Amino acid sequence: MNACDIAEEVIKNMELPKSLEGLGPGWNDETLLQSIASSLHLSNSPITGQTTAPSTVEKNPAVWLNTDQPLMKPLVVSDEDIRKQEERVRQARKRLEEAIAGKYLHTNNH
Repeated sequence: MNACDIAEEVIKNMELPKSLEGLGPGWNDETLLQSIASSLHLSNSPITGQTTAPSTVEKNPAVWLNTDQPLMKPLVVSDEDIRKQEERVRQARKRLEEAIAGKYLHTNNH
């Protein structure tokens, strides 16, 4: 089963950042994304990753039952990561502003 857009084209899978490393029995990018989504949806706690030793997590078949933290190695966000993301947001806002302005100008000229 795949997600599709309005034209019924299959939507490309999301690529996770390299800093997100999965953990646990049989994990892959899809299960990592599902685990993160579950944690975001079901918990009010910040997402930090598992604090238990990786070998312990790998051997625990019940690890999937606790959605408080996703099955990923601990995540550290640096000041540089924050600056890079802030710049991406600024660029996206600028592109959006230009697109809206262009559409508005195009609409009023016709």
